[in-house]
Amino acid sequence: MSSRDKVVYVIDDDRMDRKFAERIISRSQMFENLELFDGPLAAMQFIQDGGRAPELIFLDINMPPISGFEFLERYADQIQAMDPVPVVVIVSTTVNPADLERAAKFPLVKKFLCKPLSPDHLTEAASLLH
Repeated sequence: MSSRDKVVYVIDDDRMDRKFAERIISRSQMFENLELFDGPLAAMQFIQDGGRAPELIFLDINMPPISGFEFLERYADQIQAMDPVPVVVIVSTTVNPADLERAAKFPLVKKFLCKPLSPDHLTEAASLLH
């Protein structure tokens, strides 16, 4: 399966950040299956309703009603049961070392990137796919 066949989720409560990520991903032509969600609960509902599970998730951490970290804590078992297990890339504005340390504790998180998503970030994330 080429990367173009893979499903990518962008989970971010900020509409402008979602649109920017959509533009970067679309222009790259690396992926054609993109799903945008305004929060983690919407993404999990999409999967539970039969939507294709992602191979790559770009996840913000500062979102209501649950943060990206809470999403990973609540749904880690379900995410790890997916085949293949998605690569999770945190994309955040935070520079708080505690957030970086907390992200490193989740085996699903393979990378922590600073917003905004860039073409180089996208290439870097794509290289993490199986």
